[in-house]
Amino acid sequence: MRLFIDFIPVIVWAILAVVLVFVMLLASWELRPHILQNSEKTSTYECGEEPIGPARMTFPYSYLIYTILFLIVDVMGAFLWLLSASPLRLDPIVAWQTFIFVVILMGGIGFAVKYIPQTSLDGTEMVVAYRKAKEAAAKVETPGRSH
Repeated sequence: MRLFIDFIPVIVWAILAVVLVFVMLLASWELRPHILQNSEKTSTYECGEEPIGPARMTFPYSYLIYTILFLIVDVMGAFLWLLSASPLRLDPIVAWQTFIFVVILMGGIGFAVKYIPQTSLDGTEMVVAYRKAKEAAAKVETPGRSH
């Protein structure tokens, strides 16, 4: 019974967090502008350019590798920073474990960087897709309409 009493504040905060999320969702739903959506409102915005094709184009997944590599290096930095502030850093066993940890992570990072296909990182796929969509739009374009 004592254990349950100790966790009452945690349960109360968890309930308050869930209630707060629902209150914020309902408030944003009620306070948003209720405007009828038309084709102009839902069209793709391209900074003054006439929208060409759908907004959802294929994205080269090799950029995801860079995100994962950043997270790995970030987590490794956090662990090494915590270790440097710890009194355990002077223990030889911990030093060797840290060295092995860094070598394994750096080996994985080196492997990933070596095998990232360079052709998908220069953005040529997006340029080719944009040019094809622009050519298709130019063929469909009516004669009275200007660029």
